[in-house]
Amino acid sequence: MFNNVLFPIIICVIVVLFVAIARLYRNKKSNYDERQLLARNAAYKFSFFFLLVYCFFCGLLHIFDVQWSDTATQMLLGVILSFTLFIALCMIKDAYFSDTPKRNVYSVLFFFWFGILYFIKLMTNLSNGEVLWNNGKLTMLVIFLVSSVCFFALGILAVIKIILEKRGAEK
Repeated sequence: MFNNVLFPIIICVIVVLFVAIARLYRNKKSNYDERQLLARNAAYKFSFFFLLVYCFFCGLLHIFDVQWSDTATQMLLGVILSFTLFIALCMIKDAYFSDTPKRNVYSVLFFFWFGILYFIKLMTNLSNGEVLWNNGKLTMLVIFLVSSVCFFALGILAVIKIILEKRGAEK
């Protein structure tokens, strides 16, 4: 059953439906002011153009026949890095966290939890004999490494931002 093609699609549909229903019944929405919305828009633009430049660079490497990874791994790495860049810029520009401290703690826990999960998956695959680099190319296993590092970095950035906000509120 787990090797079936439909199983991941069914899981994705269930998760999307769950998130959609949860968002419909959410009590309080995060209200961002104009400054935060402008900062988010700037972060969207910057991460989008980063992804464009990354894809262009990967395309140039492909034209010059430099194979450092397969196409799926390259593109997934670009999306992960762009997504991480967007969240980091939003945190730095004070456009990520809401005014609810409980949600901020959930964000930190989310980042560290997924960083740990990806690290465990990486170590499990490495202990099963898989490698990060094979025949001069990065394997799909590098996605777990990059995801783990990105989630840990976002978690550390979130903790620093929360501490700085608490110090600013005390003064």
